[in-house]
Amino acid sequence: MPRKGKIAAEDISPELEDRGLFRTYGGPVAVEMIPQLNRLSATNLIVRGFFEKETEIAVVFAGRRARETGPLEAHLRWVDSRVRQAAVASRRPVPPVEFMRLPVQIKGSWRKQFFQDDEGNETRTYQLVAGRWAFSGQDGTLQQFGEPPACDISTRNRPKSYILRPREIDAVQVRHDRDEGPG
Repeated sequence: MPRKGKIAAEDISPELEDRGLFRTYGGPVAVEMIPQLNRLSATNLIVRGFFEKETEIAVVFAGRRARETGPLEAHLRWVDSRVRQAAVASRRPVPPVEFMRLPVQIKGSWRKQFFQDDEGNETRTYQLVAGRWAFSGQDGTLQQFGEPPACDISTRNRPKSYILRPREIDAVQVRHDRDEGPG
């Protein structure tokens, strides 16, 4: 039985869930995910990644969207396996996990977090809460998952410059060099 004042997970509507997750909604944002995943519970998955090649971020898949991450998790494990196999085959050391990157297009909402250490120094980290995401599968086909927020983001009280209308991911299939032939 849930505690007083708490709502059971199965009683949370998509609108209520999304109202807590998305203050804004925009993108797509190009992120390079690495095969470092942390499943906090059955309802949350956090994947480490990089934005603009160098800025480390955490991509959060929360609530009902976390149930759709199976193909992404499998593809990240496949990327890790392929890199390791190639290193062994070429008799080279396995590169650090930071070099095993999967390009993913994400539509969602940014969050900033501040942490203060014992000496009073602040560290800022970034999270990208994913609403929709797309990546090229092992066979090169575009795979899209998730859904836009179920609540009306445009009714939030914030400056107009932050009002973005939910749209489907505008991702296009990535062509690999091996796909391009002469002519």
